[in-house]
Amino acid sequence: MISGRYRDIAHHFSVKGFNFVSVLQQVAALLAHDPAGLESFISMTSGGGHASDAAWAKATRIARELDRVLDGAAPVREAVMRAASELRLSTRQVYNYLARYREELRVSALLPRRSGTRRLRINPAVENIIAITLREMWLRPEQPDLAPIVEEIRACCAKEGHTPPAYVTVARRIPILFAPEEIARRRLSNGKHLHRLKPRPGYIRANHALDVVQIDHTPADIQFVEVIDDYGVFVGRPYLTIAADVATSAIIGFCLTLERPSRLSVALCLAHAMCCKIDWLAERGIDHAWPMHGRPKQIVVDSAKEFQSSTFSRGCADYGISIRMRNKGTLHRGGVVERLLGKVNTALRALPGKTGRSIADRGDYASEARARLSFEDLERCIALAIIDHNLSQNARKLTVPAKEWEDRFQPKDRPIDAPVDVLLNFLPRKTRKISPQGISLFAIDYFEPWLGPLVARRDRLEPLDLCYDPRDISHVYVKDPDTQAWRPVRRRDGLAEPITLWQHQADRQQRREIQRRPVQEASAIRREIAATVAAAKTPKSRLKEMTRARHATEAKKPYADFAAPSASARQSSTRIARGGSFLSRIGKVPDHLMPAIVPLLQADDAVRIAHVRAPRWISHPAAARRMTQCDCCLSDRHRCAHAVCCLPVPTTMAKP
Repeated sequence: MISGRYRDIAHHFSVKGFNFVSVLQQVAALLAHDPAGLESFISMTSGGGHASDAAWAKATRIARELDRVLDGAAPVREAVMRAASELRLSTRQVYNYLARYREELRVSALLPRRSGTRRLRINPAVENIIAITLREMWLRPEQPDLAPIVEEIRACCAKEGHTPPAYVTVARRIPILFAPEEIARRRLSNGKHLHRLKPRPGYIRANHALDVVQIDHTPADIQFVEVIDDYGVFVGRPYLTIAADVATSAIIGFCLTLERPSRLSVALCLAHAMCCKIDWLAERGIDHAWPMHGRPKQIVVDSAKEFQSSTFSRGCADYGISIRMRNKGTLHRGGVVERLLGKVNTALRALPGKTGRSIADRGDYASEARARLSFEDLERCIALAIIDHNLSQNARKLTVPAKEWEDRFQPKDRPIDAPVDVLLNFLPRKTRKISPQGISLFAIDYFEPWLGPLVARRDRLEPLDLCYDPRDISHVYVKDPDTQAWRPVRRRDGLAEPITLWQHQADRQQRREIQRRPVQEASAIRREIAATVAAAKTPKSRLKEMTRARHATEAKKPYADFAAPSASARQSSTRIARGGSFLSRIGKVPDHLMPAIVPLLQADDAVRIAHVRAPRWISHPAAARRMTQCDCCLSDRHRCAHAVCCLPVPTTMAKP
């Protein structure tokens, strides 16, 4: 009886639109009689009870046809065939549904069974082949297609005598064999897929206001217009930077700039967040209160370049603010500021000139043509949207940021920060040595009379700290080494017209391009200078070169020490120099000389030299035989059988 009641409640629980309170009341009444029945109820509701509307409609239609079969008005076989035709099922499926429905006569009995596992209809050997092949061939970083792998599986099954599986069968085995994490790790090379499947616990929490503040940037989803006199109309998309308090979800400051996020954006946003906004609101004609301001204890930022600069680190350290970086892949740790940026952009997308979340979202909307808000008007609209957020209730947490700020803000005896001081501490910084001309930055000299006494101490002073506002470099701000206070310094040339850093750099680049000479002209002039110098050498320089050459020739050479003759060789050369016959000097007749030459060894040097210089034919037995053969060939070449060829060529190996 009790279990039947639980099935009834499970049935009602699955029906769409049923009063959930009445379901809980029935469950409570039944638990008072049978506490152990809760497990049965959970199994019912977790199984077929939570069926979709389509599944429930199908089960109802099948139950209606099965009731006609069970009425017995016609033979069972004919009734089953008619029901199969109406339901577009086979008679076997109708008989299966009839067996399930006949036991309880409940529609829920016809819902798909998902709690149990179906009996495998494939040979275990085929299952093993599918698992091994998929793991070896499909689970690879190259991400091969499944079709050729299915062909390989079918070939292996046919080779072993098994029935090959279908493509769908193999595809359905993939989520059964491999977990999504394993597929992402071994098949998908992009780490984002694996990161998406992992849980991401952990959230930056804070108990009190200003304990943790998050800062981030985003392009604003709207275009603004700016009229430039005598030039035209500029239409652009600004960048929005906001500072959000984690404990209260309140936006405590923002900054709207035309430039991309930089150190200037961070400085302007922090100056707006840390200082009182009464004067700022009055300048823009806003009568609503914005009480959120103060020094945060910790700032959470991402790994952007502007947050990794020494200027940001030193500025935070000066005010006692710790920095916490959000590493790559930990976007959920910046959920507060990311969500609030999206909320502000959602409010901007209702204004004329919206750009939408994407190109597809914008569609054919003419954003630039319909833009009508100026930069000042857009800044005022964003401020009003932020104030509205601070006064609105959060739909999920049911809290109001302004009320949470009043409850969680802990006032402390801290000095009130001036916007100018905060801005100067976070503006881009440089260090420069002072010179008699002052301080040089961006090819501009800056000087003030109070820098004069520092010139005499420049050798003992460390490089001075200075900061600059890229929006106006007609002045820079130098920290006085004696008072440690920031003091403005004007340009040394006396020009007081404001100029931006970007305009100054563009002007210098334009002048550099206009006055740049061709490379060929500069090279030609340098070559002409070199030729002039080479031709202008004085006689003294030429004499000097000749003297250097003579000294170099007469200088002792290192290689002479390696070829020094021995004492016996020097004595032999002395005897040769004294004269006499060659045979008396060598002591014996050499074996390689011909007999006709031996008498010349007894002669003096003059006779031998005259013999060498005299014209003669140097005879040799082998040469004589060859000459005889040549004469024979020339006289009677048909009878001569000597295979010889004489080539009259000049030679230096014998006398003519």
